Amino acid sequence: MVKFSVIMRNSRLARLMGGATVGEIFGEGVLASMNWASLRNLGPGLLFAGMAIGTSHLVQSTRAGAVFGLGLAAVILAANLAKYPAFRFGAQYAAATGETLISGYRRIGLAPVLFLLAVFIFAHGFAVSAISLVTAGMLKTVLGLELGLMPTIALVMLVVALFLGLGRYHLLEQVNRIFMAVLTISTLVATILVLPSIEWSIYPASAPPLDLAAFLFIVALAGWMPSPIEASIFSSLWTLARKDDAEADQNGSETTMDATVSDFNIGYVWTTLLALCFMLLGAGVMHTGGVTPEDSAPGFAAQLVALYSNALGAWAGPIVGVAALSVMFTTAITVTDGLTRALVVTLGVLKGGADNRTASGEGPRYRIALVGILVAALLLLMFFMQGFRTFIDFVTSLAFLTAPVFAYLNHRAMGLDVVGEEHKPSAKLRLWSIFSITALSAFAVAYLWLLVGRG
Repeated sequence: MVKFSVIMRNSRLARLMGGATVGEIFGEGVLASMNWASLRNLGPGLLFAGMAIGTSHLVQSTRAGAVFGLGLAAVILAANLAKYPAFRFGAQYAAATGETLISGYRRIGLAPVLFLLAVFIFAHGFAVSAISLVTAGMLKTVLGLELGLMPTIALVMLVVALFLGLGRYHLLEQVNRIFMAVLTISTLVATILVLPSIEWSIYPASAPPLDLAAFLFIVALAGWMPSPIEASIFSSLWTLARKDDAEADQNGSETTMDATVSDFNIGYVWTTLLALCFMLLGAGVMHTGGVTPEDSAPGFAAQLVALYSNALGAWAGPIVGVAALSVMFTTAITVTDGLTRALVVTLGVLKGGADNRTASGEGPRYRIALVGILVAALLLLMFFMQGFRTFIDFVTSLAFLTAPVFAYLNHRAMGLDVVGEEHKPSAKLRLWSIFSITALSAFAVAYLWLLVGRG
């Protein structure tokens, strides 16, 4: 079975890194552990990619390239590297213990679970709103709907509710796999074609100065790159749901720790690669052409589709538009599903209920929570949205502040006695995690200090 680190060992990228292999740069062997021959068995890792490759990629990464050229490429890479241990621990904890990461938080204490619940209720209500807004903008652009924006958002939420109410996990996996394949192939091809148009400089002279406004956008970009860290809770839930699904199937997929880590790593590297691709598309088409990102969901969606038309030809616009719309629906579905499952399980854990492998948020409580989340998200959009860019930046910036807290909690959870010694992180991965927590904390403090000083 081919290992990715072997392919990359003598690559130009490795030489540029001072002779170190990509696997060595990633410390724990992120790429080395990815068994690409098992792509057909991807499950939670693909759901993670479907969740991440939405607002953070289609909107924030593209805007980064459009405004700053290649100037923020290092931010995208650094954010993905810094958050990797925390996200991996979500899937790894569930595979090692047979319980969700929420129970790991409860083992640490009551305060972490209460903090998690508060973030789910407040921050993720805005998150579902933001994703629904972007999806509605794509829907209006691709299908040419004459409906107003708010009715279109309500339509998106209705489709999400029906899908999750009827389809559940297995259907979610299958649909996500198709949508992701179409968008990935078209994005990679389009990116290759726009490479000659890109201004290859570390920080283009045509980019805005690195002032407070630029730093605030960097915060918004990093906050959801590739996703908020609390989404690692979703990975733990999907890992258990996949395990239940496999055991119910006589021909079930692998559920070993190696398979879980490999599945997650493929999804994570996939999201990082596509984040860079969207940045390159923004840099090669919008930044080079002097195109300013629109401050409306439908307007920006039209610009996004135009990226592919400019790179591949007019014929590609409708095809890629449908793929991008599909991926946004996938993001809306996965985030809403993950949040709904997490809320149900969190409330159950707070009430003292057992959290075992079947506690993934199924049943009547799931449906009640689902409807409540979507109604709350719609109300937030009706009363708090004042501008597309402002709303998206606000939502993504919230995740920047909570990131170090969740990174610390995930690190603590992997050190609990319930995690077998054979499944605990290696010394290098623990060191990586500690460094990430420190860096995320420092930047969060700097962000707060600037906000206070600005006020």
